[in-house]
Amino acid sequence: MPAVAALLFGWIALQAFKFYNSLQVQGKPNEWVVVINGNHQKVAGIGLQTMRGWGDSVAIFPSKVNKVQFTTSQVTKEMSGLEVSAMICWTVNREGDGPMKAFKNLGSDLTQNEPDTANRLLTSMASAIVRSRIANSTIDEILQKRAELREAIRSEMATVTTGWGVWLETVEITDVKISSSSLFKDMQCKFREDNKKSASLLKLDVDTAL
Repeated sequence: MPAVAALLFGWIALQAFKFYNSLQVQGKPNEWVVVINGNHQKVAGIGLQTMRGWGDSVAIFPSKVNKVQFTTSQVTKEMSGLEVSAMICWTVNREGDGPMKAFKNLGSDLTQNEPDTANRLLTSMASAIVRSRIANSTIDEILQKRAELREAIRSEMATVTTGWGVWLETVEITDVKISSSSLFKDMQCKFREDNKKSASLLKLDVDTAL
């Protein structure tokens, strides 16, 4: 009997140890750990080490910054075509229940090296904003006010992406091209002519001064 009791005690102790270990949660330094109970986030952190309670579930996904590039085209107020290329850098929103929102809205997509679903949603939204801006602007306004276009993308997307649990790290306009080659050449000629006029006026001022 004592031997049987010892074996039983050992078995119970082993099961208790296994159960205790099953409750431990340890994330890597580059991973989000989100402990969820029902539809609520209990705790979340990068590289988090904690214990999950009864009925808790755990979501673990990378905490990296994702980069996606896109190109979109539209005609301006002058009915001239422009092609805008841009880059968006995004990550999971650290504030509040941002990690929980990201997991609920993007799910397993967050675990992918290239989160295609999130990237498609973001580029689709950004492209729509860029096309609207181009349609209501002139060529010169788009070419000269890239910072305003960049800020428009960021500010107009912010409210929606916050609801997704996504944080926009950076929005950059990488290139703006005039779709019509003849129009581009005309603008280049005008630019050269303006430079020649400026140089001639400068030379005339110098000659006059001498």
